Amino acid sequence: MSLAGDRGTDAGAGGRLRAVGRRVGSAQLPAEPFRLGALAGVLALTGAYVSVLYGVVAVVGGRGALLALVAVSLLSATVFARAIAPRTATALAAAVAAVGFAHYLASAGTGVGAAVATADELLADSVALAMGLPVLRMIDAGTWALGFAPAPAFLSWYLAVRRRYALSVLPAGGALFFLVLTGDAGIPITLAGVGGAVGAVGLGELERREGTVGQLDALTVLFSVALVLSMTVTLVPAGAASPTFLVEGDEGSLESTLDTAPERSGITGSVDLSPEVRFTVTSEERSYWRTGVYDRFTGDEWIRTGDDRPYEGGIEPPPGEYDRVAQTVRMAGGAGVMPAAAQPIAVEGEATENTLVTSHGGITPEEPMIENDTYNVESAVVDPSGGALREAGTEYPEDVERRHLQTPESLSTEFEAYTAEVTADAENPYETAEAIERYLRTSKSYSLEVDRPSGNVAEEFLLEMDEGYCVYFATTMVQMLRAEDVPARYAVGYTSGQEVDDGEYVVRGLDAHAWVEVYFPGHGWVEFEPTPGDRDDVHAERLEEARDDGQEDVDVAGSEEVPIEEGSEPENETDEELTETEPPAEETPLENETGEAGEIDPEEEIAPGPNGAPTEGVEEGLADRLTAEAAILALAIVVGAVAGARHGGVVDRAGRARTLRWQRSTGEPARDVERAYRRLELLLETDVRGRARSESVRAYLSSPAVESVGDDRIDRLGALYERAIHGDGVEPAEAVEAIELVDELVAERTRIVGRLRR
Repeated sequence: MSLAGDRGTDAGAGGRLRAVGRRVGSAQLPAEPFRLGALAGVLALTGAYVSVLYGVVAVVGGRGALLALVAVSLLSATVFARAIAPRTATALAAAVAAVGFAHYLASAGTGVGAAVATADELLADSVALAMGLPVLRMIDAGTWALGFAPAPAFLSWYLAVRRRYALSVLPAGGALFFLVLTGDAGIPITLAGVGGAVGAVGLGELERREGTVGQLDALTVLFSVALVLSMTVTLVPAGAASPTFLVEGDEGSLESTLDTAPERSGITGSVDLSPEVRFTVTSEERSYWRTGVYDRFTGDEWIRTGDDRPYEGGIEPPPGEYDRVAQTVRMAGGAGVMPAAAQPIAVEGEATENTLVTSHGGITPEEPMIENDTYNVESAVVDPSGGALREAGTEYPEDVERRHLQTPESLSTEFEAYTAEVTADAENPYETAEAIERYLRTSKSYSLEVDRPSGNVAEEFLLEMDEGYCVYFATTMVQMLRAEDVPARYAVGYTSGQEVDDGEYVVRGLDAHAWVEVYFPGHGWVEFEPTPGDRDDVHAERLEEARDDGQEDVDVAGSEEVPIEEGSEPENETDEELTETEPPAEETPLENETGEAGEIDPEEEIAPGPNGAPTEGVEEGLADRLTAEAAILALAIVVGAVAGARHGGVVDRAGRARTLRWQRSTGEPARDVERAYRRLELLLETDVRGRARSESVRAYLSSPAVESVGDDRIDRLGALYERAIHGDGVEPAEAVEAIELVDELVAERTRIVGRLRR
C-alpha cells in the first residue's frame, strides 16, 4: 500500500476520544468519602428495618428500649470489630438472637423447655409471619420486636466497620426482607433500605478499587434489580394481610368501612347506611349479634391479635354464672363473618366444618358464607347485676391484663388527666365504666357526618370533637378504661335488628354497630354501650329514606324455619332502656336496641358485619398508591435495562453499528473524509483488528492483517484521509467518493461476515 504520512502520527480524533474515555473510567478519586458513604448506607439499611419495629413498639410500648438496644448493638459492634474474628462475631450475634427469642417465649408463657416440645408450632408461627402475618397481630409483638432488633444491627455494623460491605448488608437486609414478607414494611421504607444496601455495596466497592468509577453501570443494574424485587414482594401481600372476606354490601357504608381485612377494623370519616338485609336470627332472647373482637389499638385502627384455630366441638365458656341462649342464623348473602350472641360456646350444623375459633373465643368462617347458609349457635350470655360487678374486684387473669390494657405509647398525659377527672368519683372498675359510659352518652352527639381526625382517634374524639358515630364512642371508651387500668376491648357486629315475628329478627346493614366489653373477675366480659340514644333517630330517618326510594330489601332469604338445638329456656328480656343521664344500677350495661315489636331497631351503627369491603375512598387511595408504585417499578426497570445495556456493551455496539452504516455529507469535505475513515477503522476493527493507540494510520493500513484484505478501496481511502488531514485538502466530489467507498465496503463485508458466521 502506498500511504503517505508519518508513522508517529497521532491516532486521530477517534483514538483520542477513546483514550480520554479510558482515563475517565479509571480516574482516581479520594477513597475516604466512599467509605463514609458505604457506612452511611449500612446505617440507612439498619434504620429501615428498625423504623418498622419502632412503629410496632410505638403501639405496644417499648420505644426507648428499642432505641437503647440498637444503640448498644452498634457501639458493641464498633468495639468488637477490632477485637474478635468474623466467626466469633457471627456466633455472638446468633447468641443475642437466641436470648431475644428465649425472652419472647418466656413473655408469651411458652418457655424455652416447652418451645422444644412445640417446635412444629413455633415453626408454623414463623412461616405464618413470613407468609404475611403482620407483627402487630402477634400477642407479644413488643417483646418479639425487642428480641428481633439487636442481632442484625450488631452483625451488619461489625462487618461494615471491617470493610466487608457486601456481607454487611445481608443481616440487616434479611431483617428488612422478612418484614416486607410480613407486610409491615411499606414501599417508602423498602426503597430506603434498598438504596442503603446498594449504596453500601457500591460505595464500598469504589473504596476497594481506590475510587475508580468504571463500575457505575453495574451498580445501577444492581440497584434496579434489588428495587424491582423488593417492590414486587411488597406489592403482592400475602393472604393474611389481604381483604379477602368482604361483605356484599354498599361501598362507603358504615358497615363496609369497619373491616378492612379479617383481623383489622378501620376508622374512617363520614359514612352511609345500607338498608339491605344481611341475615335473620331466630332467638328467644334479643341480643347484640357479635361478629368480631379487637384488642390492639394503633391510634387509627383496631387489630385482633392471635391466631384462629379450627372449631373442634366446643368453646370455653366464661367464668361464673351465665344463661344459655340458642340461636339459628340464616345468611341473606355472602359474608365473611358468623354473627352470634356473645359468648358462643357451641356451633352445630354443616357450618361447623367451616368454623374457626378466634383467640378471643369468637367464631369466624374459614371460607366466606354464602346465601342461605344456616347454622345453630349456643351462647353463654353474661348478665350479672350491678351489685355483683361492683364487688368483682381487680384480680384479673394475666392474659387479660397483658392483652387488654394496651394503649399507644404516644397517648398524651392530657387524655389521661381528662379521663381521671371523668372517673374521679368512681370507687371500683364498674363505677369507672359507668362514669365513662355516662359521660360519652351525655356530652357528645351522634352523627354519621364527621371528618376523620389525624393522629390518635380516641384522643381527638375525647378532647376535640363534639359528635361522631359508634366507632368513635366505643374506641374512646376502651382507651379511657385502659388509661384507668380497667381491661376492656372493642367489639363489633350488629344490634338485634327488626323483630318481624315472635323471636325472629331481620338484621340489615344499618344495624351494624360497635360497642365495648369490660372484663370483671368471676364474670367475664360484660357489654357496655357508650353511644348516645339519638342514634336511633338518625338510623330510623335513613331507613325511611331508603323505603321512599324503594331500596329496602324486605325479602329474607329462606322462609323455612330451622329448628334450634336444645338449650336452656331463655330468660325474659328487659325492655328498660339506658337513659342518657343515669345508667341502670342493677342491670347489665347493654341497653335494648329496639323499640316496639315490628319497629326497626335503631341503634348504634357501623360495625364490621360480614367483614366490610373497602370504601370508595380507600379503593381510590389504593389505586393511586399502586399507580405510583407501578410508575416507580417501570422507571427502575427502564433505568436498569439501560444501565445493563451500557455495562454489557449493547449501547456501545448499537452506537458503533449506527456510525458504521450511516453517514450523510456535512458540506465540509475534510470532515466528511475523516469520518469516512473512522468508519473504515470500525469495520476493520470488527473484521480484522483494531489500530493500537501508538500506531500511525500508515503503519496500521500497511500491516499484514489489513493488507490481507486485498482491497484497493482501502488504499484509496487512506490516501484521501492523509490529504484531508495532513495535505492540501480534498474536493467535495472526493469527499462524496470516500463516503460511497465506505458504504460499499460496509455492505460487502457485512454480507461476507454474515455468511462466514452462518
